[in-house]
Amino acid sequence: MSRTTSSAAAAPDPSIAPGGAGEIPRQERINLWVTCAAQFLTLAGMTAILPLLPLYLQHIGVHEHDALRYWTGVLGAAPFIVAVFATPMWGAFADRVGHKPMVVRSVFGIAAATIGMGFSSTPVALLGWRGLQGAVSGVFPAAVGLLSALTPEPRMSRSLAILQSSRAAGSLCGPLIGGVLADLVGIRALFFGAGAVAIATAVLCAFVLEEPPRSHASSHAPPDIRWRDLMAERSTLGMLGLLIVFQITVMCSWPTLALFVERFGVPKEAVASTTGVVVFAAGLPVMLTATTWARLGHRYGIGTMLIASLVLTGAANLATGLLVTHIGMLVLWRALAGLSMAGFIPLAFEWLNARALPHARGRTAGIGSTAMMLGNVIGPLLGGWLAVRHSLAATFWLPGAGIAVLGLVLAAGRMLDRR
Repeated sequence: MSRTTSSAAAAPDPSIAPGGAGEIPRQERINLWVTCAAQFLTLAGMTAILPLLPLYLQHIGVHEHDALRYWTGVLGAAPFIVAVFATPMWGAFADRVGHKPMVVRSVFGIAAATIGMGFSSTPVALLGWRGLQGAVSGVFPAAVGLLSALTPEPRMSRSLAILQSSRAAGSLCGPLIGGVLADLVGIRALFFGAGAVAIATAVLCAFVLEEPPRSHASSHAPPDIRWRDLMAERSTLGMLGLLIVFQITVMCSWPTLALFVERFGVPKEAVASTTGVVVFAAGLPVMLTATTWARLGHRYGIGTMLIASLVLTGAANLATGLLVTHIGMLVLWRALAGLSMAGFIPLAFEWLNARALPHARGRTAGIGSTAMMLGNVIGPLLGGWLAVRHSLAATFWLPGAGIAVLGLVLAAGRMLDRR
């Protein structure tokens, strides 16, 4: 990973150069900002609910302590378990029939599943709708393919960084919006509101997005590309493994975060909104610094900045689990964690996109998204187990220690390679 990454990083990035934005065609800009809006709004709607699952389970009748934590872990992981199998399929389908239809389909499907969750009255029904939410997912691979169809190579890095910023911002700002609205209108009404926003987003995508004709886009494609061809390089498998581990660390504490916030004496009627503030504290640095991480990756090497993100994210999670004694400290350390997390996903997908075949970027992004989904599966399940068997704080410090050690091992390996 290090040799190819450093050579790519040595080339200047025209997308970051001053004045480059003036040469961007109008439809390219429209596609970028509409797909970013779709990513932000759908992920904000989905994640607005995730930290509130323990509160919603109590609302529908689950009150026993261990049962509440186990159900929280299972419901947190359910959509990602299904998405592990569905996302590669949607990525391949998008490469064949078009990326715009897949964006619209996915957003409409998420809207239907979210509204269905609002009608759930038992944990089993809620589990079914969460599974459907995972089955219809696939906005991100289709968005990457759509942007690739109209974006020249020199501007792909910038476009992917902006797309990842909107993706991360939606997933981290959603809980703030959801927490405030849940305290104002109730959790059930929050499901219906998130579903309505997703419907409006799907209509916007259907009318505004444009894609080159499939005959032109596929004219240079080879007759057959197998999945194992896309993952033939050992370095690609290593990057997919890093995505899995990173997402495990991010997601491990999410399902029980409201319970962790409650430990610091927050009044019960303010737990939802306070949880949203804690998550937003991590989301704001992501929105502000993702493109900065992209610039640093081109200056110092993508591999170097990926390792820095791993180590710093691990250290911030360690501090969250071991040092926090009041809610103000929790907000501070989550903000520092967001600052360190901001760079990893955009840089990892830029690394993968640089090695993808031009006609298979949807599938390559789908493989990367599948790796993230697998981490999203393991993270909540591991977090639920740690919360029951050890403590809520262990959902932060234990995966944090693991990812920090991994980053240090990779850094030592790079130093040995250079010698």
